[in-house]
Amino acid sequence: MKTLIIYAHPNPKSFNAAIRQATEAEVKQSGGEVRTHDLYATNFNAILKSDDFTELAAGRVPADVQPLQDDIRWADLLVVIFPTWWAGVPAIMKGYFDRVLSNGFAFKYGPGGAEGLLKGKRAIVFQTTGTPGEVLEPAGMTRAMTACTDMGVLQFCGLEVAAHEYFYGVPYVSDTDREQMLGRVRETIGRVMPVRA
Repeated sequence: MKTLIIYAHPNPKSFNAAIRQATEAEVKQSGGEVRTHDLYATNFNAILKSDDFTELAAGRVPADVQPLQDDIRWADLLVVIFPTWWAGVPAIMKGYFDRVLSNGFAFKYGPGGAEGLLKGKRAIVFQTTGTPGEVLEPAGMTRAMTACTDMGVLQFCGLEVAAHEYFYGVPYVSDTDREQMLGRVRETIGRVMPVRA
């Protein structure tokens, strides 16, 4: 299986980085291929400008976006990894959605409304928070964040969301808890990846 990781965290020593590393290792161990878009490390330009619309209207994809779309075409599975900032994705990840998942590539509009163009591909979301689940879940925040990312972005583009895992209160839990969280990452990847022949 060909897996594309879309990763957004500026700190290479963060727990999100550990999730990324665990994902890469598990994919490779399962016999799959992996590519990674590290949005901060590559200084991804997250700002959608009028030039982007002009290029797309003329049937041209911005030069910095084209290889990112090519990697999505290549992939069978997208793994999206990010921390929760202000009840959502980091701005750089939102900019990735804005610029890369463009009209005509990831979706199109027709007489019946929007149609996702990434059908046949699956997605996994690994999302960390600084707030405990006991706070977020009763307030409806987890449900709202899931709806925004899964329904509002990924499923809108035709992707099947195979899993959306939350890792709550990461800065305040024990190392043992974090190791168990990484175990969940490996289990989730192993569950979604096909069995190696």
